[in-house]
Amino acid sequence: MHGFSGKLLRVDLTKGSCTADDLGSYFKNYLGGRALNHMLLFRSADVATVAPFEPANPLVLGAGPLCGTIWPCSARLQATFISPLAYSGWGDSNVGGGVGPELRHAGWDAVVITGRAAQPVYIHIEDDRVELKPARDIWGKGANESIGRLLTRHSGAQVLVIGPAGEKLVRFASVRTSRSSSLGRCGGGAVMGSKNLKGLVIQGSRGVAVHDPKNFLALSLQCRNDLMDPRFGPLHSRSYQIMSHSGTPGFIRWFGRMGMTPMKNWTRCGIWTEDRDLTEITGSAARERQDACSACPVHCLGAYRPRDPSDSCSGGPGYDAVVSLGHNCLEHRGKVVVALNALCNDLGLDPVEAGNIFSNLMEWHEKGIVDESFTDGVRMQWGNGEGMMELLPKIAMRKGCGERLAEGSYRVGKGLGTEALNCVYHQKGMCSSGIETRPAVGAMLSMALSPRGAHPLSGLPTAEWMGSPAVARKITGFREAADPLSYHAEAKARLVEFYENFFELPDALGICKYSFGHYGYWHDRPQDMERMWQYVTGALRYATGMRFTRDELLAIGERAYQIERAVIVLRGITREDDLPNWKCLNQGCVREDAVASPPVPPVNREKYEKVLDRYYRLRGWNKEGVPASKRLQELGLREVADALKTKGTGVRAGKKRAAAGTRRSGARTIKRAKKR
Repeated sequence: MHGFSGKLLRVDLTKGSCTADDLGSYFKNYLGGRALNHMLLFRSADVATVAPFEPANPLVLGAGPLCGTIWPCSARLQATFISPLAYSGWGDSNVGGGVGPELRHAGWDAVVITGRAAQPVYIHIEDDRVELKPARDIWGKGANESIGRLLTRHSGAQVLVIGPAGEKLVRFASVRTSRSSSLGRCGGGAVMGSKNLKGLVIQGSRGVAVHDPKNFLALSLQCRNDLMDPRFGPLHSRSYQIMSHSGTPGFIRWFGRMGMTPMKNWTRCGIWTEDRDLTEITGSAARERQDACSACPVHCLGAYRPRDPSDSCSGGPGYDAVVSLGHNCLEHRGKVVVALNALCNDLGLDPVEAGNIFSNLMEWHEKGIVDESFTDGVRMQWGNGEGMMELLPKIAMRKGCGERLAEGSYRVGKGLGTEALNCVYHQKGMCSSGIETRPAVGAMLSMALSPRGAHPLSGLPTAEWMGSPAVARKITGFREAADPLSYHAEAKARLVEFYENFFELPDALGICKYSFGHYGYWHDRPQDMERMWQYVTGALRYATGMRFTRDELLAIGERAYQIERAVIVLRGITREDDLPNWKCLNQGCVREDAVASPPVPPVNREKYEKVLDRYYRLRGWNKEGVPASKRLQELGLREVADALKTKGTGVRAGKKRAAAGTRRSGARTIKRAKKR
């Protein structure tokens, strides 16, 4: 096969077995990566009932057909699992660097890991040779030391490892790759820790065979030149210039001018007048050097020395980490934010969820809901970066107050009561990253619908929030689609549905969505989007020999998204969970700008629900958000339709089951952590 190896690696940690399966029949309908992961997860477990820390919970790793080639920005690996963080149970996380290409070069398109090893192990993949090796010597070590030891042992390899947070089953534990890259969101590190799996070491020597190398190379170079063209268009070219110069933190002030950079735990938004030191230290001037993922011409990753020149380099922070640890906590000292991010990297913690737990603690402290006794004597006042540094190791090790903080903001807030929970800016139990969505109705809809919880990469409508009226109208047929504050039901529903399907595709292809439709790329004119589609379909044709139309690719995106929705419905998600969080529905957001701007109003629930109704109908879902059997079967998802029918979705019964599972899972987590 060209572009694909057609091979799936199955690892059963309980049995200690490693076997190969054929994937050839999947690619026409799923391509690879994220879309393929969804079906593999669905077929590998009882997704309605499996708990996050049960051995039966599969960890699926997949890299799409362009990953590992010379196509621009083709280094993305997707991880899919049942999440311990979001109460929806859906876990999806994506990472760049070099680990995805290395998996492809070793001859594998995907890996499914189940079971639990009796002792800590890591998986060593060297082309067709796969072994489980003891990891006792690195169990308990930080990610930096673990990566160093494994690379000394396996020179030239690419690695995935967890830190102490994953071993202790912290619900927002991440999985580290290289200095600058992590599978950061949804708690995949805790899933690995529950399996006694410290990491994977991958070494490949085969490359990726493409169908038409000459034309593939020519098209790759042409696409690369367009990505970097300073005269391509204002949105497109400025996005490239910002990312290549400052990385994603370079967007902080741009988004701030739109009112979409949050501050003080999502109670203010705009441009923070005190963040000059923060944006300068996390921008290009403070970087030790620029890093890039494999085959990427953008070079958006930065390497920093957290404290002084004697410190080792650490990756990041990106936009979301800067806003979560800095703006939302009112910590304006750039060096402190860089140090906090570096510590999260080493401990194996998601800096976004960590920042949210701190900003919530600060708001709870301000409102008198908690005092310093709740945080072991640390007074969590706004801007207390030193207190945050003190608490991070406790969270990672589940020591003292870290035992409860390791459960994440949603569960801690729920335990403290209604007033505390109302402070938490979350969807489906996972806190939002760095995008304030109250100023944009389509963005709010996509964030609230996201199966894995609040996250912009699930379908944030670029044409709306980045300001591209011509593209928004081309997609939907309505000029209101581009108006951020419009509640035009048809326009917003069509816009969000398109971007949800569309953003499944970069993850399924193994390419970076930052440079393929996210931010301002390819969004100046409708013909620019068409050019992007020509690049994608051409790349697939020359890489695989298979021809796909734009509509066929969007159908793959829809197929993947419908599987996500079906799984979370099976686990108890209902319409109620697609509503914005309490803060969005009940509080406005105070604007901070150079010129006085009116506050951003709360979301109008009545109008929002009309948009949601129309969105459900477009998707072929009923009024509770349950996918209809007819639409699923039209997409070739008969077994998904049958699962919903068999379970009866008894949506209310499922809701109770999911809630009970969350409580039981939490009890198991704490008991297991104490035992360790």
